[in-house]
Amino acid sequence: MSEVGDVDTTVVAGDRVSLRPVERDDAAFLQRSTTDPEIRIPLGSTSPSNEHETESFIEEVIESDDGVSLLVEADEKRIGLVATKSLDPARPELVYWFAPEYHGDGYGTEAVGLFVDYLFRTVDCHGLHARVFAFNGGSRGVLERLGFAEEGRFREARFVDGAYVDVVHFGLLRRDWESS
Repeated sequence: MSEVGDVDTTVVAGDRVSLRPVERDDAAFLQRSTTDPEIRIPLGSTSPSNEHETESFIEEVIESDDGVSLLVEADEKRIGLVATKSLDPARPELVYWFAPEYHGDGYGTEAVGLFVDYLFRTVDCHGLHARVFAFNGGSRGVLERLGFAEEGRFREARFVDGAYVDVVHFGLLRRDWESS
């Protein structure tokens, strides 16, 4: 359980992970998403950022936009991020990443599932959508296990790590989540 001072900041907790608001002192951890190739390449980040730039990103985007960004923790360690870019559209975009040492053990599925459930309980949205690169089987697996359906593919839509790659679009409607 994450605490700032004596205040518990956990928004939602599962069996192995908890989700809490992003704090400015998370900048060094979040910087991994733009520097670690195992995270940066699947996210499509084109330029690494330093810690100061990441702190500015937290201040200018995470703290001031209309999305929801939550840090994922397991065993009191930061392991990833789950977020929506904006809550304005009827189907906000879901974004997530996890430290490579936590890939393949179900942490991502649990954390994203908790986040999706939290969003559908607290936000008036018809559904969610997510985009993944076709080569990112782990991320595709998370979405498929949670009931997201493939809704389309943009062929060779992004230039990533020296090649054009397909972007696969997934969607999940509220009614499908509630019936599962």
